[in-house]
Amino acid sequence: MAIPPAIGTAEAVILLSGPHADFAEHEQALGVLGTVTYLGADPGLASLYDAAGLAMMWSVLNAWLQGTALLRTAGVDAATFAPFAREIATGVAGWLPGYAEQVDRGAFPAEVSALETDARAMAHLVEESEAAGVNAELPRLIKTLADRAIAAGHGGEQYPVLIEEFVTSRDG
Repeated sequence: MAIPPAIGTAEAVILLSGPHADFAEHEQALGVLGTVTYLGADPGLASLYDAAGLAMMWSVLNAWLQGTALLRTAGVDAATFAPFAREIATGVAGWLPGYAEQVDRGAFPAEVSALETDARAMAHLVEESEAAGVNAELPRLIKTLADRAIAAGHGGEQYPVLIEEFVTSRDG
């Protein structure tokens, strides 16, 4: 999980899974390529971590591009927005451990905000995007997920309840 210039540095993430004996035998050699992490005996786990990381990466970048497009309509350039966006991303990343506890427990008490409240903010983002002439597909998708969860009776729960929208396949 690295861009080519990162290979050979600590920034390169090398994910391994499969028999531990194989990992132990090659760990030192692989460590030359980057930071090596052994994930467990399941040989497919490294691939799933890679896909999960890509989901995070594309989602964060697309959110930043959505915000950048909105601000460009007011003459704000991407470089000016980037530090603010970084602080937002860092703040949101700080929520992950608590959200992970809720997901793992399968209980989503609205400790900060109820999904119904979040959905109103999502609607605002859709409206602002449309009013500014910015593509609103991404915020509409996010609101669609929330609307389905609310229709299923989860409006009073906290945002991580949307995990159910991701574990339920709607493809094909």
